[in-house]
Amino acid sequence: MKNTRVSRRRMLASSAGLGAAAMIGGRGALAAPSSPARRPRSEFQEEITLDVFVHANHPFDMIKPIYEAMYPNVTLNMMEQNDVAILRAALAAGEGVPDIFWPEIEMVQELGKTGILLDVTDIVEANADVLSPGKTAECFIPSTDKYAAFPGDIATVGLYYRQDKLDEAGVTIPDSWTWDEFLEAGKQIKEATGAASLVIPSGGTSTSAHLFTFLLCQLGGAITNADGTEITFDNDLGIQAMEQAARLYQADIHIDEEPFEENYFAEIAAGNVAITPQAVWYRGFGIAPNAIDEQGGLGQWRTALLPSAGEGSLRTANLGGAAIASTTYTEHPEEVKNFMTLAMATMEGAEAGGQWGIQPPYLPYLESDTWTSVRDEAFGEFSFNSVWTQAVAEYPATWYKQPVYLEALTTIGAGIIPLLDGSTDITEGLTAMGDQVREINTRYQ
Repeated sequence: MKNTRVSRRRMLASSAGLGAAAMIGGRGALAAPSSPARRPRSEFQEEITLDVFVHANHPFDMIKPIYEAMYPNVTLNMMEQNDVAILRAALAAGEGVPDIFWPEIEMVQELGKTGILLDVTDIVEANADVLSPGKTAECFIPSTDKYAAFPGDIATVGLYYRQDKLDEAGVTIPDSWTWDEFLEAGKQIKEATGAASLVIPSGGTSTSAHLFTFLLCQLGGAITNADGTEITFDNDLGIQAMEQAARLYQADIHIDEEPFEENYFAEIAAGNVAITPQAVWYRGFGIAPNAIDEQGGLGQWRTALLPSAGEGSLRTANLGGAAIASTTYTEHPEEVKNFMTLAMATMEGAEAGGQWGIQPPYLPYLESDTWTSVRDEAFGEFSFNSVWTQAVAEYPATWYKQPVYLEALTTIGAGIIPLLDGSTDITEGLTAMGDQVREINTRYQ
């Protein structure tokens, strides 16, 4: 696979694409799994084509040959179409609607409420015991009591760190520590090596709010309640998360760059990043493509769970993570459901997606040697996927991504820096942001 970054930048910055999980680099990938024996096609079987909306270089590209071998009368037409506006126009017109697409969870929730998405409750419930509960919950529509998509990429968040930089600074990551202890370690690392331990862009984009959302998720908070009728990020948990984010920001251990832009990639390659909290897919998107030599940390990168945000907090969070969906327009619902199940609820499909770089929700795969034995040159012999399996065990079912989610992140990002630098009172500033988002949210009720 290609280390194609630029085409993904805008989608990743806003999580607005039809599956803004990651563009995964090829280094360290395993060979594609062998396809199962091709089932003979009966001469009476209908020849079927399923149109699939995906971005270029997508995990479904690796699942396609496995599916077509199992169902030889079905062809997947990979359309390399990732424009949300085009999808929405097709839905409005009732023409050109794909049979399969890869939406973000906020879009699943928005469209699921309208009833236009294919009801996949039967196959989700049939596979519930082998799927990540947290990821499965994201596809449930409270107002309809149905599942409107099949669980896809989990997109857990943890720490990427360079062992050599930490060794130089005399820092060891313990099995359990807090963000305040992380802060002190970051100061020690910066003093000894000059390298940063956070990335917080000051430009006021949605990515400026990422650290806050990680902390909020860890504490059990969310942007909204379960059905999106209430805005909750400015409650007591939100205040606690923002206060912690402000302490980290004021420690001056971060780089002021967009984490999905070339400038930050250059900082990684130059050895100016010792630690960065990012999603599972960032390995192939930002780390591996830039850790190409000793200066960039070739062989020195590792992963770890997030520091604790308080007593009983989670040690992971979320950044992105799409699902598989179809609509009531499809003329081939059974074939679509067969693809969903194969892709995310079988060892063959999960292995194909996992090799590409996403974190499938199929628990038997995430607990297998096939997953944990994956290696990457940037990480040497370190089993980074073992950490992500631990993160899945803590992945919450309460990080609600309702339709207002993206606009909320944009609003928080636009106003967050004065709260982080101390020039605006956190409680007052959060309340003001919450009121803005509450007004926006009326459009989704």
